[in-house]
Amino acid sequence: MKRIYLLLITLFFCAVSTSAQSPLQTIRGALTDTDSGAPLPGAHILLFRSDTLRTVTDEAGKYVIPNVPVGRYRLQASYLGYSTVTIAELLVEAGKETVQNVQLRERSEALQEVVVKAQAEGSNDIFPVSAYTITVEEQFRFPATYFDPGRVALSYPGVTGLNDGTNIISVRGNSPSAVKWRLEGVEIVNPNHTANAGTFSDRPTQAGGGVNILSAQLLGTSTFLTGAFPAGYGNSLGGILDMRLRQGNDQQHEFTVQAGLIGLDLAAEGPFSVGSKQLAVGSKQLAVGSKQSAVGSKQLAVGSKQLAVGSPDKASYMANYRYSFTGLLAALGADFGDDQIAFQDLSVHISLPTAKAGRFSVFGVGGINSTRSYSLADQADVTEDKQRFDIEFLSKMGAAGLTHVLPMGKKSVWRSVGIVSALDHHRTSNPVWDLPDVAGWSEDLFTERKIALSSIFTTKLNARNRLRAGVQASQEFADFTSYFTSNVGLITWTGTVRGWLLQPFVDWHTHLSSKLELTTGLQVTHFTYSPTDISPEPRLALSFSPNTRNRISLSYSLLSQTHIPQLYDAPTPIKEGLGLMKSHHLVAAYRQELAPMLILTAELYYQHLFNVPVAENPGSTFSVLNLTEAYRLGNYVIQETGTGRNFGLDLSLQKFILDRYYFIAAGSLYRSLYTANDGVERPTRFDGRYLLNLTGGREFSKQKKEKVVIRGINAHFLWMGGFRAAPVDVAGSLDRGYTLYDESDGFPLVQADYLRLDLRFYLKWNRAGRNSTLSLDIQNVLNRKNVGFDYYDFVKNEVVTKRQLGLLPIVSWRVEF
Repeated sequence: MKRIYLLLITLFFCAVSTSAQSPLQTIRGALTDTDSGAPLPGAHILLFRSDTLRTVTDEAGKYVIPNVPVGRYRLQASYLGYSTVTIAELLVEAGKETVQNVQLRERSEALQEVVVKAQAEGSNDIFPVSAYTITVEEQFRFPATYFDPGRVALSYPGVTGLNDGTNIISVRGNSPSAVKWRLEGVEIVNPNHTANAGTFSDRPTQAGGGVNILSAQLLGTSTFLTGAFPAGYGNSLGGILDMRLRQGNDQQHEFTVQAGLIGLDLAAEGPFSVGSKQLAVGSKQLAVGSKQSAVGSKQLAVGSKQLAVGSPDKASYMANYRYSFTGLLAALGADFGDDQIAFQDLSVHISLPTAKAGRFSVFGVGGINSTRSYSLADQADVTEDKQRFDIEFLSKMGAAGLTHVLPMGKKSVWRSVGIVSALDHHRTSNPVWDLPDVAGWSEDLFTERKIALSSIFTTKLNARNRLRAGVQASQEFADFTSYFTSNVGLITWTGTVRGWLLQPFVDWHTHLSSKLELTTGLQVTHFTYSPTDISPEPRLALSFSPNTRNRISLSYSLLSQTHIPQLYDAPTPIKEGLGLMKSHHLVAAYRQELAPMLILTAELYYQHLFNVPVAENPGSTFSVLNLTEAYRLGNYVIQETGTGRNFGLDLSLQKFILDRYYFIAAGSLYRSLYTANDGVERPTRFDGRYLLNLTGGREFSKQKKEKVVIRGINAHFLWMGGFRAAPVDVAGSLDRGYTLYDESDGFPLVQADYLRLDLRFYLKWNRAGRNSTLSLDIQNVLNRKNVGFDYYDFVKNEVVTKRQLGLLPIVSWRVEF
């Protein structure tokens, strides 16, 4: 096996080939007003590399640059009276057209150039602080991301990971349950396979898992927010990852095949026409598994009326099916040891522009996954606690939605989204060998559903002022049942939570002068499950740009969040039930462009959390700020008298991938503290105190007659201060029959520092009409098995440290045509 990996690495730097001419590609897109969505005709487009290519947009604001050699470019868009925008990282490859839409913001006075890595389509929000864009290209370029935006987020300051095998993250010292996932701007249920991966209790989390169910093939640019959110973003105290779907190619059919350890992906996209009663997808069908998905004989109707599409070639579809590679091999009889993991998912996105009714999009995603671990056949071979049990975790998740974007004149746009998302988890653990006779059994069932609606109206009052108002409403439903057998008897825990989360808001952005911008807003949050708790939440951001290279920003937000569903079933003396947990969040930021494509950012933040649920028991140190998953909460009587503080400094230096190399150097110094019912301020579990992230890479490109060969090497080094832990209560564990921790003094233990180095090598071939990529990711090159957690092992009769993953090679092959 080692020889195979050595051979693959050698291939990255030894490529041979023959032939005739360099592959060319087309770049096209549209320029629109950020606030109104109106097209910008006559705008100038410049494409930079060794030479400069130029074009202008047509009457519909569209542009086309044909015959562009493959490679990396910078694209600059400018329009009279608008800020110039430079897209710093634009990759042009054979086999897939490059579609780059650009949004420009009108300015009333001095013109200003804005350099961005990418823009998230469908979002006209202004994020002066604590916001990052995550592109699909980064998911394929950064090491060991599993093509998952949640793992890309680990390259930014203030973000720590909880386990090597998951995308579960803590943002600025907050609990992972404070992180929310959105799709098209609307909150959805946890969109991840194997949501129980990496947790101490093997129970699922609310906001993470092994890998994202939504394939990167359908994703556009996502937005990752880490604090002081503007109006329109709520129900989170720790972070928001807003995933956006891209539109399929509306001019030609394109296909992608990808195979690797993560899975086998089959993807297709292209144009179709809506005429009479038929929906035709060219002359090709997408085969998924053994079944064909033929979009050609089905009638498309909105209500009982058909959409009139102005131009038949402007409607488009995308579809992707993925089956896990390990699951495929397991089905063929391969043995992967203790844990058998399998998953599959299907994603679809259909874009329907109309002549007068705006643009409609219909999308859906669904996935199923399982993790099974079986006891050994021979009792004499049982050497650790887990081997005594047959454990099975089954999960399924799905989401379906509709978006509608309706321009209203030249100054306004109305964007509405409706999504239904749901998940179901079922975990069982049954003892096979009664060694010693303290074994128990457990079963956990959890069902969650969200019916979410968002409607936002944006209007540009004039060149200086923009007004945005909207309402977001979500019906929250959760049902859970848990059974657990211990030495003290059977523990049963059941409950149901149902209510509407209502979040109307208004947001005003104005240019006070050519150098000073103000964004102010108000959001109101109300969860009907707690009928008396209505939370008005002001938002404020002020930005000063003394010149085009520097910006100073100050932002404040009052934020709130509902609790994990299981907490609402805990006993409480509060007659009306638990209300919203809240926090004041203040961020001061400085951004400077040190050189072309080199950005320095510094952010100083302070977060004060209040109305935090803690245990009523005198002297108790329990606080929900330390929770990762819901596990045996029924022992506590809950009240809302707890507090918390997170404060720190985030620094980052980012060089966009210009001249074939890039890097992100990100560091944080921070503290995360909490106060429970005993009145003593202590470090939270996630108080790592310091963090260093180094991500970078280099590409080597060579023209070989009819093809371009690109060799790349990328690295990601992560150093985090160790998290806090409570010691194992050995006597209590033996008495109960499961691991019990002594939390009388909170989390006094400090785990060893976390260190990990990941590498990614790739070799790309760009030929006329297609491109291929062979890649090798090596996660944890140093083979340092970082500390996971301590637990009491009833087979070894001692406290054991559970370690995280060692060295893990991941080979992948991808072709687009």
